[in-house]
Amino acid sequence: MSLRRAFLIYTASSIIGSALPLALLPLMTRYLSVEEYGIVATMTTLMAFFTPPLTWGVPGIISVEHGRLEPDAFRQFVATALAMPLVSLVATTLLASLAAPWVAPLLRVPTAWFAATPLIAALTVLPQVLSSIFRMSNAPVAFGVVEVGQALMTVLLSCLFVVTLQGHWQGRMWAYIFAFGLASAGALLWLGRRGYLRRPRRGKELGEVFRFGLGLLPHDLGNQAIRLADRLFLVTLVGLSAAGQYAVAAQVTGVVMVLLSAFNRAWAPYLFPRLRDASPESQRELVRTSYGVMGGFLAFFIVFNLLVPLAFHWFIDPKFDAALSYVPWLTVGYFFMSIYMTYIDYIFYVKKTYLLSMVTTLNMSLNLALNYALIRLFGPIGAAYSFAGTMFVVMLVAFWLSNKVHPMPWFYWARRGATA
Repeated sequence: MSLRRAFLIYTASSIIGSALPLALLPLMTRYLSVEEYGIVATMTTLMAFFTPPLTWGVPGIISVEHGRLEPDAFRQFVATALAMPLVSLVATTLLASLAAPWVAPLLRVPTAWFAATPLIAALTVLPQVLSSIFRMSNAPVAFGVVEVGQALMTVLLSCLFVVTLQGHWQGRMWAYIFAFGLASAGALLWLGRRGYLRRPRRGKELGEVFRFGLGLLPHDLGNQAIRLADRLFLVTLVGLSAAGQYAVAAQVTGVVMVLLSAFNRAWAPYLFPRLRDASPESQRELVRTSYGVMGGFLAFFIVFNLLVPLAFHWFIDPKFDAALSYVPWLTVGYFFMSIYMTYIDYIFYVKKTYLLSMVTTLNMSLNLALNYALIRLFGPIGAAYSFAGTMFVVMLVAFWLSNKVHPMPWFYWARRGATA
């Protein structure tokens, strides 16, 4: 399937999958207070934080190995890889339970809910594995069914628990639990019927999965820690109301993440086979395509920021109007992320995921420092400034590393001009 067609299908499914939760914004901003919205935002951020150690990079290494292994060997590899999330679930749940009495009050969430967060996040592992298999099999329609189906269940259950049953922020969390649980059950059934659930092998394959996930874990945890940091600083330095306003802005700019996610899903299956062709012309073609993608994202971000005020006026409850000021700076950060996405897969391709830890360590350290300094200096909007600044650093450092491990002719046009 061509990159354009796959991108269109992924974009359509991602738009539908993300538009469904966005359609809840008018209801959620009406039925939840600003403080309750802040609690939901903190809980979902915690779920995202616990997801990397729970997945242990399994969806990523499945994507890499899909085209390298024969079908039966690939199914055995998936079965072996799935052993890592099970081990991680036990360890992560234990650590969360031990930390809950101290961390939960700091984040202003109930202790029991904090301790249960890894269990909730674990319900996303199997759907992610299934999505990776569909994506690398060039089956974007099946991928879309999984994504849209899960989003639709979340929306319907949220309406039931929050609106009909008046369940407040807890109702929103129960909607996530039931939706993720149903998606996991469906994924388990599909994987079992197709021979992916076998006795895992020990030794080389399991060691490879462990090393891949271990190299990726600091990077993914650092990225999620950055997401958690802005909420934590907002809650502790300003209050739950500020975190709620910021969460609404983040959800509105989630439209941007739809496009970025769709591109990322279409890009890897397009990129990896072409990286095996080391001819200069093939490399230049990849570079030209990357530049075209960057230009397209820039145009999108400009139009998006022009339309956001209208969306706030029509769809968002007026008590969340303060969230509008965060949106431009968040989209600047996402623009830097879009550039980053065009070359980060080179590091995945050569399996040097440990290099991402270098990027993340710098990124996390800078983000923590900027969040603390800028929120104290400028108020809540300092969190958005910090996000834009740290993504700029990630973009530059990741470019240098990716070009070091897999050089590409990014500036071939300059050399051609100098030669002429």
